[in-house]
Amino acid sequence: MENSRQFLKRLAGFSIGPIGAAILGFINVPVQTWLIDPNQLGKAAMYTMAFQLTSLFLNLGIDQAYVREYNAEKDKKNLLWNTFLIPFIFSLIIMFVYLYFYEPISILLFDSVEKYIIQILAFVLPFAIIFRFNTLIIRMKEKAKLFSFVQIFQKLMTLGFTVIILLFFNRNFKGIIQAQFFSMVSIAILTTVINLKDWLYKFKIDRKLIKKVVLFGLPIIPASIMAWVLNSMDKIALRTWADFEAIGLYSAAFKIVGIIIIVQQAFATFWAPTVYRWYENNVAKEKYEIVSNKLNSIMILLFGFIILFKDLIIKILSPEYSEASVIIPFLMFYPIMYTLSETTQMGISFSRKTYYNIIVTGVSGGINILGNYLLVPKYGALGASISTGISYIIFFWLRTIISRFLWVKLNIKRHIISTIMMIFFAFLSIIYNNIIINFFSFILIVIYTFKDIKSAFYYIKSIINFKIQKSSDK
Repeated sequence: MENSRQFLKRLAGFSIGPIGAAILGFINVPVQTWLIDPNQLGKAAMYTMAFQLTSLFLNLGIDQAYVREYNAEKDKKNLLWNTFLIPFIFSLIIMFVYLYFYEPISILLFDSVEKYIIQILAFVLPFAIIFRFNTLIIRMKEKAKLFSFVQIFQKLMTLGFTVIILLFFNRNFKGIIQAQFFSMVSIAILTTVINLKDWLYKFKIDRKLIKKVVLFGLPIIPASIMAWVLNSMDKIALRTWADFEAIGLYSAAFKIVGIIIIVQQAFATFWAPTVYRWYENNVAKEKYEIVSNKLNSIMILLFGFIILFKDLIIKILSPEYSEASVIIPFLMFYPIMYTLSETTQMGISFSRKTYYNIIVTGVSGGINILGNYLLVPKYGALGASISTGISYIIFFWLRTIISRFLWVKLNIKRHIISTIMMIFFAFLSIIYNNIIINFFSFILIVIYTFKDIKSAFYYIKSIINFKIQKSSDK
């Protein structure tokens, strides 16, 4: 069984990639906002929404089945091919559907016929599936350094393509979309070459295995559709009751929230293979609780930090985007509550009763629809952010409660307190937007999380000392 030092070392290894990628992605934010106006960024955001939300159900839940069965299956290559082919074929079907119905899809997204952009959206889908499974191969093998390299290199290519295309070719939303396309195709090819030994295999259709992964993945399909509603209703509402400028401001605020998404991506990448291995090895529930509580402290501390400095952070964007500041507080609940739920919902995955995800995303998505309907016409992008934040709070607690019913009852006292604190501080920030109030909110959060912060510094210090001592012994 791994000790705390080994756990943190592996976490740090997997975190380098998402953190580096997120920093590069964050650098991309001011590049875009200084080169194109909110209206153009709003159109680019609609394309990104279409791509991301198509990807949600494109995998048919089979990618998650690959992760679930990886440690249980001896023949990893056989598992790879029998899980990959289904979503890949489905991506080709969706590709032709998009190509055929390009006109109504482009009008829905951009209020104009953009055949070229829909073609890009269609052709990128198979590459997205290839890249998804290549990253899963690397993750499940727990090759932290390689995974980090891939994540950073992809964002580096995206940034490079964005700067070149916006400066010298298309200084509009089409330039951003082209940059994303070239980046995805390039990284899909590169990771296939890296994992070539895993793909070179004379596989056979394993009906028993396919049945197992499909039964695991099928309940995730309607849940993914519900997740589509949950994740897209904000932009759909803004597209219906506001304009592309509001979508652009909302998108800019969402990119600022990417500071927290750094932690979400880093942790999620590391946690999936780790938690299934722990389960197979019958690790005590106290270890899950420790991780959940430490992560809770990190997330609420980041929440307070961004609340305090949000008006300063927003200044890196073009002055046209200054109004995005007020949108940030409730948008942070999306990455925070989603990330925390990864440490409290394991009972759903362990029990293979993934159909409970339908209830979770269905209820959360319904709340989001209602919230956007009531708030967006009156408050615009701010209303969309509040609705998104509330729906993800509900998402977290539904996942947590159901998991406790299916598996062990982890201690969630800290999560209850943290949720109440963050909701209170978010409303204070929106209503008053006062630096003094935001400062005292941050101080209260620091006091609340001080014990975990102290222990985190202790572990980091012990790792550094261990490295120094190891180097001196050589």
